[in-house]
Amino acid sequence: MNNEYNGWPNRMTWSMSLYCESSDDVRSLREHLEDIAADLPLPAMNLLTSAIAEVDWWRLEQAFSPAESDEDDEDDEDDESED
Repeated sequence: MNNEYNGWPNRMTWSMSLYCESSDDVRSLREHLEDIAADLPLPAMNLLTSAIAEVDWWRLEQAFSPAESDEDDEDDEDDESED
């Protein structure tokens, strides 16, 4: 059975991707959710930590990593040298 969802490993990872624009956003979101979970009553904490565990955080962070913008940086340097 294929569990992919909109190109992401699962629905939970996809849904977290909607709130991120950078790898820093991914890290901040994860930390924020973990902080919230720690303050919840036990049943709610268990539910949220189970959802957090379903997220493929590594894949999510890689999707927003700056590696793909390296070419853009080189183009910017060329533009600056022309001035």
